Amino acid sequence: MTQAIEDLLRKAPLFAGVSESALAEIARATREEKFDEGDRVYEFGDDAAAIYLVVAGRVRFSIGVGNRAGTDSVMGPGQVFGWAALIDENPRRVATADCLEPCAIYVLPAQALLGIFDRDRASGYLVMRRLAGLIARDFMSVLAV
Repeated sequence: MTQAIEDLLRKAPLFAGVSESALAEIARATREEKFDEGDRVYEFGDDAAAIYLVVAGRVRFSIGVGNRAGTDSVMGPGQVFGWAALIDENPRRVATADCLEPCAIYVLPAQALLGIFDRDRASGYLVMRRLAGLIARDFMSVLAV
């Protein structure tokens, strides 16, 4: 199973170019969860302890800021959501994530990821730089509404 996780991580844009040793560590820390259509992965305001990588299915990621209406993004296989878990010491969800169909999702614990990135700073820098782009894109889509 660990090899399958490494393979999907390697293909995911957020993790492309991460060192093989970091990918192996991330894979060991990852667990898979299954969700049914209509299940909520998390909602706005929940504690955020992990990020998620879609293996199969589609997840609607709905973000809203202040008084602005939220925007929806649909995440499919290889896409990552739940980035709030990596940006604060007591992170809270800034969006809601709902399964549009049965889903298999890899759960990547934030504390494990941050520890791996502390040890492999080049990989950590690469991922966090891409993550900053995702965050900016998500918030810019809300502001454009």
